[in-house]
Amino acid sequence: MAQRLILPPPAALCYNSTMSRPEINAMTPQEIIQDIDQLFSLPDVVLRVNELLESDQSTISDIGAVISNDPALSARLLKLVNSAFYGFPAQVDTISRAIGLIGTNEVRSIVLASSATSVFRDVSSDLIDMNSFWHRSVYCGLVAKKIAAATRRTRGESQFLTGLFHDLGKLILIIKAPQDYEQLMRVSSEQGTLMSDLEEEWLGFSSAELGAQLLAHWHLPESLWLPVKHQYHPEACDLFVNETHTLNLAMQVTNCVEPELKSGSPQDKIELLDSVAMDDFDLSRENLSTIAGDANIESLEVLSIINPTNATVY
Repeated sequence: MAQRLILPPPAALCYNSTMSRPEINAMTPQEIIQDIDQLFSLPDVVLRVNELLESDQSTISDIGAVISNDPALSARLLKLVNSAFYGFPAQVDTISRAIGLIGTNEVRSIVLASSATSVFRDVSSDLIDMNSFWHRSVYCGLVAKKIAAATRRTRGESQFLTGLFHDLGKLILIIKAPQDYEQLMRVSSEQGTLMSDLEEEWLGFSSAELGAQLLAHWHLPESLWLPVKHQYHPEACDLFVNETHTLNLAMQVTNCVEPELKSGSPQDKIELLDSVAMDDFDLSRENLSTIAGDANIESLEVLSIINPTNATVY
């Protein structure tokens, strides 16, 4: 069994000798995911679709037949394909035609996105507003996708998923160790310390590593979970470097321009962004302001389709 060094809690947390150390502190990300496997398993239809998408032998008909066996998934796919998000001039009424029009990578994004929101539907709202969580995640995914399209450095479909899934590890921590995570959030807010730094100091790993482990457990390709794992330190990633830096920049944009923002100009917020990241991508603040604004407009429509229970009101 892999061993995890049990670190003392940060002094800032002010734990006293009578407080118990969280059980999760002695577990590796792999052990945690194995422990909660039944809670966060993807539906069989999604796993099968992913297998077919990874196979060179599968056809559009094969993929369409599997998706068609799930009426709810089929309805969400067709609703999104027929939405203004894609803007096709004629109604798309079959799964096979939808796949042919948008491509298998886009289908993977829609299938995984809608399924992930269902997998985590029972997360308690005591510590996190799930409506805001998914709105922010969809927004980050759209920003990442648009940066990829603007720079042509990575595939936009994959970048949407890295942005959408980048914070899943936080949900796992909230479920596994809610009281300890609540204290981490409090200290982060009070002292202005990054949550990722507190997580690594107290738990021995970050929520990013935990989320990446879940994606790997779902048998998703490395191009999706490695950027998630290294999202805070993209310079440490040797593979899928462009994907990882794209996700990091999308996260910076998301932090500058929250999707919940109802007033003010994206340009004002983008001014706060680190110019080094933009220079590396050869993007101006004006470019990123346009991307941020477009993603904000599109995020609500995409969110309403992949997570129809979302109650965000504007």
